[in-house]
Amino acid sequence: MSLPGSQRVTGTDGSDFQHRETIASHYRVSTETKPRLRILIYLHFILACLVIFQIVTYHIPLVTTVNIPRPHLWQYIWLITLIPSICGLLSMNKNHIFLMKVFFRGTVLFGLGTIMTTIILNLSDLFTFKKLKSKNKLDEVEPQTFLGFPLIVLWYMFLIIVVQIHAFSLYMANILLHSWQQYKPTKRN
Repeated sequence: MSLPGSQRVTGTDGSDFQHRETIASHYRVSTETKPRLRILIYLHFILACLVIFQIVTYHIPLVTTVNIPRPHLWQYIWLITLIPSICGLLSMNKNHIFLMKVFFRGTVLFGLGTIMTTIILNLSDLFTFKKLKSKNKLDEVEPQTFLGFPLIVLWYMFLIIVVQIHAFSLYMANILLHSWQQYKPTKRN
């Protein structure tokens, strides 16, 4: 940076900037990826708050006019992913590889594992709903609804959103892990 009114150094035309220091690529990648992962973790927290709200209002009925659906086992297991998500947020402050690995493995096991198992196990219910709806026999069965919407469809919408959030979170966490591990200084004894 030059002062106003100062002159350029003699013998240069200003094109000799190639030798100057540049930001290493792993630092650039890390600073670009961290805010994206934070947003995804916060979205996960918002969805977890919805599930917690459903569980609490089912067990402690506050409003009697709304029929809250019974929570499923997968919801309780999926809420365990809040712990790895907190580890993921804490890992980004000082590039803690161990905490990021806890986030990664916890999200795979309790997040994606639980959600994908739920999607596969309940797929027959979704196909049954679709078949009954296409044959106009849905009135005979009376599917479980929430505020007038079929519950199975609402669950699958929720599950698809959660799969996307977890998948993108794992992608971002993988980028950060590779960025942090690539240039980690080795300890010398």
